[in-house]
Amino acid sequence: MRHDRSSKGAGHTIALVVASTCLAACGSQSTAAANDAQTNTPTSVAAATPAAAPTALPPAALSAWESFARGQCRDQGERFAAVRFAPLAGRAEAVDLVEQHFAGSKGGFVSADFNADGSPDFVVTTPGHGCVTGNPAYGDQGPPVDFIVSSGSGYRVFDGFMGWIAPDMIARRDDRDLLDLPGGFNGRCGTVTKVSWGWTGTDIDALERRNDHGHLVDREGCAHATAARQPQAAATSLPVEKGFYAFAAGNGSCADAIEQQFFAYWDGTHIEALGGNRYRIRFREVEAAEVILNDRIFTVNSRTSLTEQYGTRWTHCPTAQIPPPVLQYVRRELGLR
Repeated sequence: MRHDRSSKGAGHTIALVVASTCLAACGSQSTAAANDAQTNTPTSVAAATPAAAPTALPPAALSAWESFARGQCRDQGERFAAVRFAPLAGRAEAVDLVEQHFAGSKGGFVSADFNADGSPDFVVTTPGHGCVTGNPAYGDQGPPVDFIVSSGSGYRVFDGFMGWIAPDMIARRDDRDLLDLPGGFNGRCGTVTKVSWGWTGTDIDALERRNDHGHLVDREGCAHATAARQPQAAATSLPVEKGFYAFAAGNGSCADAIEQQFFAYWDGTHIEALGGNRYRIRFREVEAAEVILNDRIFTVNSRTSLTEQYGTRWTHCPTAQIPPPVLQYVRRELGLR
């Protein structure tokens, strides 16, 4: 179960969507009309607060999420179908609570106020963004979770993580809410037992991680000096190509990676020059069926060739050279949207 996926950094691309009135449809049916009348009855949110526990997604929030979800389906070459949403309620285990909604052909949501503007924001979960596919949308790590955040110009949608959510994960801190996601990831220095997601001032991301002693740690479970995330600025002129990389598969060639359907991915952010043509780069990888973000140190041989500090050769594999079925599978495995 993946509990810690960040973007832009916190390594991953976070999708940003400003609510719009219409987009080209992936499916032929109006998705707003497809939601059952009772579950998504329009409600006024002008004076709503997270404590009001909305019983339906506001039309503008639903529209923003649908625009985002259609993009995910297009990227995967799949058709979008309407998703009905109902609030997650009760104190059942998160897995059971979410699966009960999915069994009823509904997505689930929890309301909160992440950016402290007094208007409700939402955390939503679906089996796979409404994409119609013959393959399972998620595995043991859990289904995709997205954040819908209110703003002066409407709603913005942020890609979150793969995992299970429940209402009791929302915690009030000062004047705003966070989502405290149980961890359990064993890093280089120890276990990360809780990851707190919230508003950074510009987007939603993992703000802090704590170990089983309650101490602040980084994604590897190592001691951390501050609760605030500290993203590294992307290099203005990238020394290597962003995209998919073959590594530790046979001779590390793209052909081997395609055959094994196993790649790492770099989104072009979180790169730190260490001197001597050495860089620390954050890759998205799959380990033990979990998607994680790893900071690795490389010597750059060329824009398409890297050598990890322990000797493993990494090779950039252009997207156009990866067969579409393999690319679709790999993107899903890596949690790319």
